[in-house]
Amino acid sequence: MEIENNIELKNVFQNEYILYLLRNGKPPVTVYSFCEDLKIEESDFYQCFNSFKVLEASIWELLFHQTIDAIQQDSEFETYSAQEKVLSFFYTIVEVFKQNRSFIVLKLGAISRKDFRPKTLEPFRVLFNNWITEVVNGGLSTDEIATRPLVTDKYTEVLWGQFLYILRVWINDESKDFQITDAAIEKTSALLFELMKKGPIDLLIDFLKFAYQNKAY
Repeated sequence: MEIENNIELKNVFQNEYILYLLRNGKPPVTVYSFCEDLKIEESDFYQCFNSFKVLEASIWELLFHQTIDAIQQDSEFETYSAQEKVLSFFYTIVEVFKQNRSFIVLKLGAISRKDFRPKTLEPFRVLFNNWITEVVNGGLSTDEIATRPLVTDKYTEVLWGQFLYILRVWINDESKDFQITDAAIEKTSALLFELMKKGPIDLLIDFLKFAYQNKAY
């Protein structure tokens, strides 16, 4: 197989690895056999990746970057509110995932509802957390998101939980054009951002502080 550059070589390994998984339901036994089937030198593989684990991590990272690249094509994106940015991300990641649905269902279809940090998604989670932290900080700076003691630092984890929920819905979604997934994105985002903004919760906290500080009354 003739390869023009290192980026193209990485793409070949990523695509062929996905195809192998889909055909066999498991990773290749060895890097040697994988490369032999591709008629590529084993040493070329190690120029790109140290192992299949690293290769698979690069696929999840690629899916994340494809999503970010897509949403940033919108010239208005940087003017979006935090909620609009999150909505844009989730709608776009679903479209990116659709192009790789069989691979994603194979790797993530059996994720437990209790598994908040699936090992398979760890490379993706790191990138997601870095990005969503910037979004949350932007929302905090404009007061779209309320600053709350002991709670503010948990916002990114809540939004990661939203991602996992949407992912599970999408994996199991058999509705036309994934309409159930679209509804899940809309409804979870509306709920979470309603809870994160200033409102009755903050009034209750202020009152409890007042009542505690003025016990004589």
